[in-house]
Parts: sequence; C-alpha cells; structure tokens
Amino acid sequence: MKTRFLILLVTLALAIPKEFRAQAEAESAEALAAIEKANAEIPRLVLAGEYEAAGAYFAEDVVQMITGQPPINGRQAWIEAQKQAAAIGEWKLELEVLDFEYLGDRAVERGRGVQTFTANENSPMPSMQMVGDYMVMWVRSDEGWQIKWDYVVVQPPVGAK
Repeated sequence: MKTRFLILLVTLALAIPKEFRAQAEAESAEALAAIEKANAEIPRLVLAGEYEAAGAYFAEDVVQMITGQPPINGRQAWIEAQKQAAAIGEWKLELEVLDFEYLGDRAVERGRGVQTFTANENSPMPSMQMVGDYMVMWVRSDEGWQIKWDYVVVQPPVGAK
C-alpha cells in the first residue's frame, strides 16, 4: 500500500510541472500573438490618423524614450506627439520581435523597427528611413496588453552625415 501511494505521489509530482509548463507556454504564445498583433495595429492606426485608438495600446502612464528626443510621459502626450509628427509627413513603421519574455501579467519584447518618413511641404526635415532597436515592457490590463515602457535606440538615418 505504501509503495503504491509513493508511486502515485511521484507520478503526480512529475506530471504537475509538465502541466504548468504547458500552460505557461500556451499563455506565452497567446501573449506574443497579442503583442505582435498590436505591433501591426499601432502603425496602421497612426497612419490612418486614428491616434486615440492607437493610444489605447499604451498604458495611461506610459514612458517612451527615443534617441535624441525628450521623453514622452503619458498616453495623452503620446497621442499628441503622433498628431504633431503627422503634421510634417507620413510615418510608416515596421516592427520585428527579436526576443520575447513572458512574465505572467508582464512581458518584455526586444525588437528592431524600420521607420520610413516621407516629408510633406511643412516638414523641417527631409524624407528618410531610420532603423532602431527597441525594448518594451508590456503589462496586461483589463483592456488587453499595453505598453508601459518603450525605449528606442535609433541608428543615424540612411544617407545622414
């Protein structure tokens, strides 16, 4: 009787971590899929002038830091920055996730972005293409996954001297 009980306990002990691991892997894949969808949606919405909808992917207290620019603090400031940027031209952004760590109600994404800027007649700068590396801390909220911290290191624009 003791042997059977011991075998049952060992079997359960070995099975439980597999279950937890499988559940964690499934949750991680689900989070990554949601974040990759957001990475496609945000630039599309911004390009369409739907700044409030794009802003919903950012936490109210988001901090975004981009090389050579002052920090953007808060969702409303982020939305206003997008409107100001759109006033001088068209910004197309493509993002690629390079690394992803799922941490339950948080996730960290490291990636690379390519941004193509096409200046309009009001632009103080020329059209260009920029490449940057980024790291984002995402938080799960009632609204879904949102960006809490966004740090971008931009390489000098192609053709810049």
